[in-house]
Amino acid sequence: MSPVHDDNTHVDAKQRLSDAQQSDNLRTFVGAAARHSGGTVTDRMHLRITRDIAEGFAAHSAQGGVTKTQVWEWITQHASPAYSVEAFESRWEVFESERLIRPHRSKKHQQRHSFHPLGTVFLMICDRLESRGGIDELIALLDRTQELLDRDRPDREAVAHNIVFCQWVFQTFAVQLEALVVDGSLKELMEDQWQYRHQDLDQRVLRLNHDVNRHFPKDVDLVHKAVVMVEAEQRYAHWAAQALLRVLDRAGTTLDFDVLSAEEYLEAARSAPPEQLAEAGLALVADAPRVWLDAGAVVDALEAFVPRHRVRYRPPVPEGSADRDPFGAVAERAVRERARRERAADRMLLEQDRAEMTEELRRSRWPRAVRLLTDLIMLDADPHAPYRVEMGTELIIDREAWVTHLHPVTVHRTKIPAVLPPPDPVASEQGDEEP
Repeated sequence: MSPVHDDNTHVDAKQRLSDAQQSDNLRTFVGAAARHSGGTVTDRMHLRITRDIAEGFAAHSAQGGVTKTQVWEWITQHASPAYSVEAFESRWEVFESERLIRPHRSKKHQQRHSFHPLGTVFLMICDRLESRGGIDELIALLDRTQELLDRDRPDREAVAHNIVFCQWVFQTFAVQLEALVVDGSLKELMEDQWQYRHQDLDQRVLRLNHDVNRHFPKDVDLVHKAVVMVEAEQRYAHWAAQALLRVLDRAGTTLDFDVLSAEEYLEAARSAPPEQLAEAGLALVADAPRVWLDAGAVVDALEAFVPRHRVRYRPPVPEGSADRDPFGAVAERAVRERARRERAADRMLLEQDRAEMTEELRRSRWPRAVRLLTDLIMLDADPHAPYRVEMGTELIIDREAWVTHLHPVTVHRTKIPAVLPPPDPVASEQGDEEP
């Protein structure tokens, strides 16, 4: 593998800051995680204080500078800090000593300060490190190298430098994943493999290799470096897949609490069949408690036992209404319906003994035609009604009319029957036809 230089990767290898500026930036960036006694902080509370201080400076950015008192007042009002003012003062002193917090202007006894932008960059990197272990930086380096190749005249040295660095990072990740898959515990593998889940990483590397061959077809050394980078990415992808497969295989064959999350167990308790849930207790050993009974307890229980008797009670008699007889109402309704049908038939006949109803039915809509034909059939079936209905076998079809299919219908008046119906006590002139 080609050696990796101490300087960082750049978009253009010829455009670098001065040595003094690089040292100042490095000191300021690392100062966000520095302690008084040296080294870096390990308590997340210090990171919380750093974030609150940065947000306090950002809230007063329109003023051009801010005092320490103003920052602390903003933190107490908006951030609800879980730390004391002494902890805030301690971090402020560290940031001043590492030049992360600087005087706003170069004057003596300056009370207003400014927060260096590298502190904000540090917080952004911390956010990424909470879910990814540096893989985002590798993707950003691939994108910067792709931007170099998209130029009309890409810088060969910068491209080669970035490709070698990407190859080294891929190999480092692959070695770490291989060690976890082979020797690491399942819990460590589960916690570590989440940071390697990304999309289109292989496509980025293949496109980068293709563009290197397109821009530098005769540069054997650079093409070889690009091929080695592709091989390193494939090795890294192989072990990333092996890590995921080991976790999935373990999760599919056991219900260990170290494998499944609390949400997965909750979902299984809600939707999994009882046979599958019972598998979780196959490896458990438990002694069922014994029921302790003596003769005295059995005698006391028998003496205190009283069998339950079910007594059936007659349901209450429903209270009837004295205003109206329900059976009489049914009879009255039948008489009214018969009277209505007879009046409708008399109106159709108009003092004649025979009337053709075919045209009347053809001009009617379906509901009225059905109602009219039903009334005529009911009169024909009534032995006390002096009417008869004749229906022909001819089928009349008219696709333009409301009633498209119809047989000829004729109503006849017959002689008055010998047996007369009972008188109509409640017949009325309303409801002769359907509105």
